[in-house]
Amino acid sequence: MDRVLSFLLTIGMPSRLIDGLRQRPFLVILLLGILAWVPVLLLVWLFLRLLG
Repeated sequence: MDRVLSFLLTIGMPSRLIDGLRQRPFLVILLLGILAWVPVLLLVWLFLRLLG
C-alpha cells in the first residue's frame, strides 16, 4: 500500500490527497480494483463491437 501511495506522490499527486488516502485504505483498494477492470471492459466492448 505504501508503494502505491509513494508512486502516486512521485507522479505529482498532492501530498494532502495522499494523506487522505492513507487514512482510508479501503477506498484505495476499491479504486485500484475499479481501475484494474477498466482495460478489460474496454477490450470486451471493442471485441463485441468488431463482431457485431
